[in-house]
Amino acid sequence: MGMRRRLWTMAGAALLGTVCAMAQSTPEYQAKVVLMDKLTRFVDWPKGAEQRDFVLAVLGRTPFGDDLDNYFAARTLKNRPVTVRYLHQIAELGSCDMLFICASEKPHLAAILERLRGRPVLTVADAEGFAGAGVMVGLVRSGARIGFEVNLAPTRESGLRMAPGFLQLATLVP
Repeated sequence: MGMRRRLWTMAGAALLGTVCAMAQSTPEYQAKVVLMDKLTRFVDWPKGAEQRDFVLAVLGRTPFGDDLDNYFAARTLKNRPVTVRYLHQIAELGSCDMLFICASEKPHLAAILERLRGRPVLTVADAEGFAGAGVMVGLVRSGARIGFEVNLAPTRESGLRMAPGFLQLATLVP
């Protein structure tokens, strides 16, 4: 294993340890907010969006309350200020870098993913089966731990790249 791969693996392990510890000491969705922040460090977007805010959109009935707004108010993602947008319908889906798809959107999941097909938008959800249906990253809870399911097919199709060390920690779904 090369030095770069070893560093990514160590960084991924540190991420997982941080998230697991947070899941035990804070409410679940506060831990998932932190996880989404840290997840961006292991994903590379295609060049071109660096001149605007990093847009994190949430589609559906949000489970986060004020946690996203409070957490990202003074933070950056990919060295860019963060704008959090809350969407209630697919039609509102404009340009964003990351989309959290709420469980309430299960009936519309296929249409959402079709609309984003080939676009450099990291899709994230925590509803069971969403990663298998085409969401790129599923945040899955097992007891006190939060793990990752990754669907590489839509990730590659979108032009996003995930660090090998992160992928070693994830469960890959077809």
